Amino acid sequence: MYEVLLNPNFEETKYFIERNLSKSLITILAECEILYEGRAFSKASSSRRLIIVKADGSVIVHESTKREPINWQPPGSRIEVSIESEVFKIKAIRKRPKEKLEILVSRVFFITSSVVEEGDFMLVGSEKDEVDLVISKPELIEEGFKPLQREYSTPYGKIDLLGKDNKGNYVVLEFKRAKATLQAVSQLYRYVMYFRERGQLVRGILVAPGISENALNLLRRLVLEYVDLRSIIDFTNNGRHTVTLSNSKGNQAQEIGQRGL
Repeated sequence: MYEVLLNPNFEETKYFIERNLSKSLITILAECEILYEGRAFSKASSSRRLIIVKADGSVIVHESTKREPINWQPPGSRIEVSIESEVFKIKAIRKRPKEKLEILVSRVFFITSSVVEEGDFMLVGSEKDEVDLVISKPELIEEGFKPLQREYSTPYGKIDLLGKDNKGNYVVLEFKRAKATLQAVSQLYRYVMYFRERGQLVRGILVAPGISENALNLLRRLVLEYVDLRSIIDFTNNGRHTVTLSNSKGNQAQEIGQRGL
């Protein structure tokens, strides 16, 4: 199901968004300025842009070039719309951290809403292929990542890939071909605890083409991280996006002797 409005006025736009907010994917082509206040401040001058408002509170603003948005707010943002002094305003507000994205619209060319569903995704290829790809391009995980050893043995099983970040912390990578579940998060956590119990500074990263909501919540509670495998695949076509849920902080990890790859 979808709806389209061409050249709507601000009253029509406001009613359309309020009626579809939190139920549908909303896209807006508009002439707009963008203001961001939070950990920094930014302002983008008036230009024609594509605004995407998702049912989970995500807001993404794209221009005509590049893969990454010019600005965005993550899921869970509170969305507000209003008309003030002949300007249509879209606000996306977060409490923690305190951030506000304000889009000042001077003209709306079109607005759409559609029900978009999430399907299953499985990567064609083995987990070994995924590890091979990261070993050949370590920057897919993050800048400064250095692979140390694959199939690293622990009492809880073999770690798919062990490496270090640019601060010297150990990084445990667990790869999955399908959407990650609670079991995958628990497995990664056991590997991470194996290092922590030995006094090592370590991060755990789950690499998978999607993650269930329950698994994502557990990942956050355990201070682990997630990289969307679909974004790694996109890297081979000029871009990637890594979703970092939490970063462990600390001094450089102690060295432990390991064989090479």
